[in-house]
Amino acid sequence: MKEIAEQIFSNEHRLTTRKRAAVVLREICEQHEHVALLPDGAERDLNSILIAVDEAEDWIVLDMPVPEVEPDALLAMQPLMGVVRYAGIYVGFQTDSLSVIDWRGAPALKSRFPSHVYFLQRRQYYRVPVGADDVGPVGLLRLGAAEVLGRCHDLSAGGMRLLAQPGQGDFPLRDGEVLASVQFTLKGVELQAQGRVQHLDEPVRRADGSVMVPVGVEFTQKTAAFEAAVSRYVQARDREMLAGR
Repeated sequence: MKEIAEQIFSNEHRLTTRKRAAVVLREICEQHEHVALLPDGAERDLNSILIAVDEAEDWIVLDMPVPEVEPDALLAMQPLMGVVRYAGIYVGFQTDSLSVIDWRGAPALKSRFPSHVYFLQRRQYYRVPVGADDVGPVGLLRLGAAEVLGRCHDLSAGGMRLLAQPGQGDFPLRDGEVLASVQFTLKGVELQAQGRVQHLDEPVRRADGSVMVPVGVEFTQKTAAFEAAVSRYVQARDREMLAGR
């Protein structure tokens, strides 16, 4: 993880709000993802799990790391950096004010809520064709024009391609048009993000005789929870297709 740590802890990868950081850390905690800890001055990575997050009280709790380190030596290794692979993305955080506490009858490591949390996408977003009933109708909410509805064809954490009936709304969609919101359900969960029309392709005639316009949409502003939900789906769908299901 040291290679990742050398890249991730920079301002360009930093989450901009504490609220977004809290959402990400809580999901990592709920998923019991393994965290690689890189204490300052340590010769090797330590492994742990994030077991509690309390943004309001300004602390997090980590399981005691392995291999075992003497508590006094561990507390001297501040600040503490953590890196975890989560929903296809590397997440990094930095914290300090360490203390060893009793957590539900076992020793644990308590520290200050991270001052900064970082995201690192190791590769460009990859896109998968969606399952037949996985994504509900997509609504493109426009600025000063009527909503356009469509069906998602393929999806990534960075955007989607959808098929829309031509002639919807009072004004046709335009390349580069800013969208107030892109709304859809994914496996029954309601999601929305701000977006932009990336491209409009030539109309295509489907097997049932209907004519549809392929529309490429980029998600321009999205929450950490949105990105995590879509990334998890893309990974699961990719594995599903590889397994031939």
